[in-house]
Amino acid sequence: MSAPSTAVLDAFGVGGAARRLGGGQGGAYLVDDIVVKRVDDPAETDWTCQLLSRLEPDGFRVSEPVSTTDRQWVYDGWAATRFITGLRSIVPRWGDVIAAGLRFCDAAERARDHDDGVLAARTHRWAVADRMAWGEQSVELSDETAALFADISAEFDDAARQSRFVHGDLSGNVFVDASGTPVVLDVSPYLRPRRWAAAIVVCDALLWHHADPDLARTLSAQGDRSLLFRALAFRLLADELAGRLSHGRPPYATYRTVLASLS
Repeated sequence: MSAPSTAVLDAFGVGGAARRLGGGQGGAYLVDDIVVKRVDDPAETDWTCQLLSRLEPDGFRVSEPVSTTDRQWVYDGWAATRFITGLRSIVPRWGDVIAAGLRFCDAAERARDHDDGVLAARTHRWAVADRMAWGEQSVELSDETAALFADISAEFDDAARQSRFVHGDLSGNVFVDASGTPVVLDVSPYLRPRRWAAAIVVCDALLWHHADPDLARTLSAQGDRSLLFRALAFRLLADELAGRLSHGRPPYATYRTVLASLS
């Protein structure tokens, strides 16, 4: 992925060499003390930056969005945030990830005033997978994915569905700074029940980090059992949609192992 052009850097008021940062999808570059990142959905990014600009942190930090010189949040498919030095991941302290993530989600909900249909209009695979997991959209699936999704969705319930701000990708995006303050990065916005964020963290921990299944049992005991299954479906469906682009397949055995541990 190519580095931001001179026009992009000028728009955000920075200069000098752009150094590619690791992690994510490889589209982030550090220039001076600003991270310039290519975005998938400019409307989503604009909405998120507006919200973050109003956010009042409560026991956490965020990487503050940076506007262009003419006060726009996105320029030619790029957005910018302040770089925070000395960050350390807190994985696998999943309880701390969830606690900091929920504090962020609560503060973001207080800052949210509308969504203008922006989130509902998204077409990227994570948004489609989210709507499918909540029964709001249908997409034809491969036979193996369809069979596994049917097994997972058999555990869904019809509990009341809140519409609150949720960061849907906390697992690898909660750090601590040099002083030990949690820092939440790379916001993936959804409007779902509050603890949907926690359920996704738990499923990610089980799927990709071999976490103890007791982590899921603790969440289930708090009344979040159905959210865990929807989170597992969300990740499966996102994997299925990604596979269509890369000709890959979801790791079905891993998903079935986690499903068995949740059942």
